[in-house]
Amino acid sequence: MLVIYSCMSIYTAIFFIMTIMKKQFIAILFISLVVSCGSHDSKNKTESLVEEDSIVRIGIPDVLKEEKVELYLSDEADKIDIVPLETTGQSLLSTIVDVFITDEDIFIWDFKNGIFRFSRDGTFLNKIGKRGQGPGEYLYVNQLIVDYDKVLISETGKESSATRRIHVYDFQGHFLQTILTPKLFVGTLGTLLFFNDERFAVDPIAVFDDFRKNYWTVALLDSSFNIKKEFYNPSFSGREKDIWENRSLSYGWKSFWEEYGPFISTYKNDMHVCFYQEDTVYLYDKIKKELKPKYILNMGDKPTFETSHQFIKDLSFFKYLCLYNIYETQESFYFVCTRGDKLYNIRYSKKGGETFISEKQAILREKSLPGSPGFILRSYDFRRLTLKNDLCGGDFYVRFTPSDKYWVSVVEPSKIEDLMEEIKNGRVKNEELKKEFIKKLDEFIDQHEKDEGDQEEQDEQIMDILNYLTDWLINHILHVDGQIPKEA
Repeated sequence: MLVIYSCMSIYTAIFFIMTIMKKQFIAILFISLVVSCGSHDSKNKTESLVEEDSIVRIGIPDVLKEEKVELYLSDEADKIDIVPLETTGQSLLSTIVDVFITDEDIFIWDFKNGIFRFSRDGTFLNKIGKRGQGPGEYLYVNQLIVDYDKVLISETGKESSATRRIHVYDFQGHFLQTILTPKLFVGTLGTLLFFNDERFAVDPIAVFDDFRKNYWTVALLDSSFNIKKEFYNPSFSGREKDIWENRSLSYGWKSFWEEYGPFISTYKNDMHVCFYQEDTVYLYDKIKKELKPKYILNMGDKPTFETSHQFIKDLSFFKYLCLYNIYETQESFYFVCTRGDKLYNIRYSKKGGETFISEKQAILREKSLPGSPGFILRSYDFRRLTLKNDLCGGDFYVRFTPSDKYWVSVVEPSKIEDLMEEIKNGRVKNEELKKEFIKKLDEFIDQHEKDEGDQEEQDEQIMDILNYLTDWLINHILHVDGQIPKEA
């Protein structure tokens, strides 16, 4: 189920409720256009110091001491329209990876089934490309990019994992060309960022190859994807030798360095960047091609460089306060932090200089890393912005931010009944919209119950998807990057 909210006259958020049923994905789309947005007053707020140089300084530990409040979706959105997504034999969805929305179209990247295009009223229009090894075909999608009137599908280049093959299509799905980028990325997880008329490469620290000895995190590219300027995580300075000596490819499981981020927020003409385990959020100066400090966050005690980059070995990293995401709207800047089993959403008012904070439960998941000497993959289930949905009920969890107009959330099928209770018992601004939302959820549940009799087929499909995901992870990430040798 999709719910789209429009924020501050320019933002829209989308809310998915999904299930796998007889090889189909049932979705309903909610669209909102904002006329005006309200705000919620609270006595629980702290003042942030805004200096003459326009740098905002926020002491996060001091903010966390304040009494917690609810942060409301209506601060960023106030109107919702409900639109069902058409399900046909050609538009079967299973696992949504990303969503991109224009004024007229909705593009969905489904992990197993490729790229789909829907109209804004939910009508299925066409698929974009197909899997294969022929001209205009792709094996694995690294990234979906919608750039003006073109759809770009990025996949790891056949030449090396450092390159990208970018397949270009029109909105109707017609193949136009394939672009092979120069060597850019040290692994398979690097991404391209198209912002206004500029292009960037974004790559975390993971070092697997020796073609690149300068460890930039963000790089400005020219129109041919060649690097024009590099931007570095300040914490890397003086650690280059350590980073190289602890790379995974040569040293196997002796050391394994990993990091989150960087965290990037784009809004109108502003791009903000925060490097992993850094306290400063930078604003990109398009004229000077520089990153300038905008928000300085005093995070308190910080883990060592080793602890913060080897968290698959050491659980102690998670006792520290850590910034995980940033978001910007017309009137607000949001910071999402975690510590232990708590998720903190901090809203900074750009107009008044006030901070508001909410506290949520965070679940730390642990999973054994195959082939490792007891290493554990650890990550939070929820480490993105979560707002109280006072428009039609429940919580709104920001899963995707495809542009400066849209926010996207995903609700798992197992959460639907709990969501129903939250909606029925919660107060909202629009009771009629709440009733409509409940009706759609009831229809969704009824449809799900009708298909419960075919459990064997459903379980088979779920296992098929899980096996596919596992195969993709092992072969596309771990094998490609040399972490796990392939069997003979």
